[in-house]
Amino acid sequence: MRANFGWALASVVSAGVIGLGGALAADLPLKARPMPVAVAAYNWTGCYVGGNIGGKWAREGDVVNIAAATGPGGPSPASSLDLGTATPSAFIGGGQVGCNWQSGHLVLGIEGDAEAQHYGRTTTLVGFPAVLFVPGDTFDLRSDWQASVRGRIGYAWDRTLLYVTGGVAFTDLRATTTWVPGVFGGFAFPGTITSQTKDLVGGTVGVGVEQAITDNFTVGVEGRYTWYGSQTFDGGQLATSTIRGVLFTFAPTSRDVRLETAEVLLKANWKFNSGPVVAKY
Repeated sequence: MRANFGWALASVVSAGVIGLGGALAADLPLKARPMPVAVAAYNWTGCYVGGNIGGKWAREGDVVNIAAATGPGGPSPASSLDLGTATPSAFIGGGQVGCNWQSGHLVLGIEGDAEAQHYGRTTTLVGFPAVLFVPGDTFDLRSDWQASVRGRIGYAWDRTLLYVTGGVAFTDLRATTTWVPGVFGGFAFPGTITSQTKDLVGGTVGVGVEQAITDNFTVGVEGRYTWYGSQTFDGGQLATSTIRGVLFTFAPTSRDVRLETAEVLLKANWKFNSGPVVAKY
């Protein structure tokens, strides 16, 4: 009897303690969830100026033409020589300036750049490859600078920007033609040197990636392909024939040059004014 009473009393006490604990817990205030912490997202909006270095590879085609001519020395035939395609390369370096505007992940921009460079090709003839061409005739192409004005459109992941770019490119190209003097068939022919420089305009496209190291300093790498089409350069007047070594016929000459280039640039920029900071959670 006493044992049964003890078990019953213990059960009542346990139930009471459990009930009291539940009631007390119900009266306690709930702990609030922690508020999310706002993190400042990078904004690409702003203007910048910077410098670049890199490498350039050109693809140059060169065809030399000698027109038919008639003069005091008698008639001379037309002739042409394809010098083939050369792929000179060079280091380049310069600077750029531009502005970006960001909306969401979309970044739109415009950029202008200019670089110094020095590349070219020199072809000196050996043997008699075509009519009126003689050993020692030399044909040279050189370029010293390039520039471009381009639009940019990109997608930003916070401090990383992936973009495509395209626009108008400019470069100089100097063609120097040297017709060597010589004695042929017992007659001495005079030589001549002609040099012409043209500023070429072409199209350029490329892709790049840029990373913001600080709020104002960014670095990136960009690759571009540029084409300038075909240009005709003056090759000077070539003495082609003579009568008794006194009267010469001079034929006009020209060169048809094709140029396209590829380059990779490492770029560093200083951004002057940032857009408003956007909070992200």
